[in-house]
Amino acid sequence: MTDVRENFINEIKNRGIFSEYLPKSYVMPYEQFNIYKFGGSRKDSIEPYTYTMSRFGIVGDRRQISIPDPSAYVALVNYIEDNDDIVSDLINLSKSDNYSFSRIIDSDEKIIEDEKGYIVDSLMVEVEKYDTPVNEEENIRSVFVNNMLDKINITKGACGILHIDISEFYRNIYTHNIATIKIGVDAALEAYKTKSSDPDYKNYKELDEYVRALNGKRTNGLLIGPYISKVISEAILANVDMELTKKGLTYTRYADDYEFAIYSKEDIVKTKNDVARIFDRYSLRINNEKTRFEEYPFYIFSNFEKALGSVEQKKGAQEIIDLFNKFLKLEKSGEKGAIRYLLKAYDDKYTISDKDVFADYLVNVLCNDEKGLGLAAEIMIKEYKSEKISVTSAMSAVLKRKLDYEIENEHEFEIIWLLYLFKHLDIEDVEGFIHHIWDSQFELAKVLILHEYSELLDDDMIVKAFNEATSWILLYEIAHKLNTSDAFDRFYTKLDLKHSKNFYKKLFEKNYTFYNEV
Repeated sequence: MTDVRENFINEIKNRGIFSEYLPKSYVMPYEQFNIYKFGGSRKDSIEPYTYTMSRFGIVGDRRQISIPDPSAYVALVNYIEDNDDIVSDLINLSKSDNYSFSRIIDSDEKIIEDEKGYIVDSLMVEVEKYDTPVNEEENIRSVFVNNMLDKINITKGACGILHIDISEFYRNIYTHNIATIKIGVDAALEAYKTKSSDPDYKNYKELDEYVRALNGKRTNGLLIGPYISKVISEAILANVDMELTKKGLTYTRYADDYEFAIYSKEDIVKTKNDVARIFDRYSLRINNEKTRFEEYPFYIFSNFEKALGSVEQKKGAQEIIDLFNKFLKLEKSGEKGAIRYLLKAYDDKYTISDKDVFADYLVNVLCNDEKGLGLAAEIMIKEYKSEKISVTSAMSAVLKRKLDYEIENEHEFEIIWLLYLFKHLDIEDVEGFIHHIWDSQFELAKVLILHEYSELLDDDMIVKAFNEATSWILLYEIAHKLNTSDAFDRFYTKLDLKHSKNFYKKLFEKNYTFYNEV
């Protein structure tokens, strides 16, 4: 257990407070600097910063992503690390939940490193490397196909699949249900009513308090974004899964998306009612709008790797067009995530001789596929830095028009990625955009501007932003930038820090920043 325990804790520390979908400059680098040795505190009530990004399943639909106070996060992780029983519970529940395709740890006690939330049809698409004596090409394979085959095996003989989602899952998790991880839902309810002094209950009751501190001490909802929320939610759902299994239901799950095997259409209503009753015990609800029955044949999928395998190592313009057209058709036909798969496979699967045509297609992805924006931007930056593509005036104009659109629609996630892209593609004449955004409410984007475009800011602009800022992260980064005792004191005062003051004081002393220019 020692190795998996250490790996598990390190994974939580390395993931930190930022969503993996943000540019890699937003960091809390445990391996570079051990912020966890500074203690932290959950006792101050510091609101998380929240922005929105696209839901990967539905174009145009958006979800809130949050960045919690790092002091409370550090205190939470340290509490978990110091409690061997809690660590063991989280590990054992995850590795034994064989019907979950989103678990944290597999049955061999290895951390499952999902590839930046890369989802296709509610299944993780990841590239795993195995330590086997084979050549490098054979050493990389898609877990997507294996997961699909596992699902087919689990649901064999079914006449259809009943798709059931939990309504607003993270938001509707009642944090007092965290105790169910250890003692079950009935015992947890009784312990809560009687204010039990049972040691197991008290440990998880305190864990509940640490988790609530990430979200302004609210009892309803886990934050979407930090990896720790996935860890906690998977542990809660592992208990839900055990109840579903005892009920005789056959299913698979990715996060809060369930797929139940139906062997007779007459069982659909009963299955839904059974599921609803079990969910209700955990204060969860079925999302009726997303509930649907899929008749046989189901689990029809395309082998993306086979599609890529037909591509030779060097291709020209026509082959690039053909390749993208193939995956665009897959996406349009319902193969959600085909384009993201193509982009992620780019480095490992093929090289392209006509880089300018490829860049044009990446711009098309940026402008039309909100789910692939970050990946496309990363590839463009990499190719530009290695001088394999160039940025034309026409490309700059298109990207600036895109930024105008995202500002008008108040899409901060997209604004951040485009500003990041502009900086790393050396796109010029952006001062108007920078000043516009600096005068806006997009405080996470302002953090990027503060670091990447500081030459376009004067002292008065920075002071004005400091006076108007409400988020812990912008206040911290401006105080760090000003680097004066007066700025530090104003930071403490504006956030009304009492218990976390020493934590932040140590960060300032160490010149620590939550944004690293790369």
